[in-house]
Amino acid sequence: MLDSEPELLRAANHYVLLIPGLPEQFLSPEELQEFLMRLLQEHPHLVDADLARYPTPQAQAQRLIDTACELEVYPGETVQWHPVRLSKRSSTQS
Repeated sequence: MLDSEPELLRAANHYVLLIPGLPEQFLSPEELQEFLMRLLQEHPHLVDADLARYPTPQAQAQRLIDTACELEVYPGETVQWHPVRLSKRSSTQS
């Protein structure tokens, strides 16, 4: 089953965003990138040496999406995002 996990992650078309104290949100990849860009701009202390190597906020946010699934904004307050695949259920008529 391990061999198929990267394929399943690539098939993900949305992310679930978990922020402490808020209901879960489902975001498109573009919406998640926008959220992470704003988060990094509002909290410059989150841009560590690795992220600082990337020249734009877009590239920094994409680096997070590609390599992480959480970011500690403040001690004890962690934002998480996880890939999910959403699909419409087809309604069957009897």
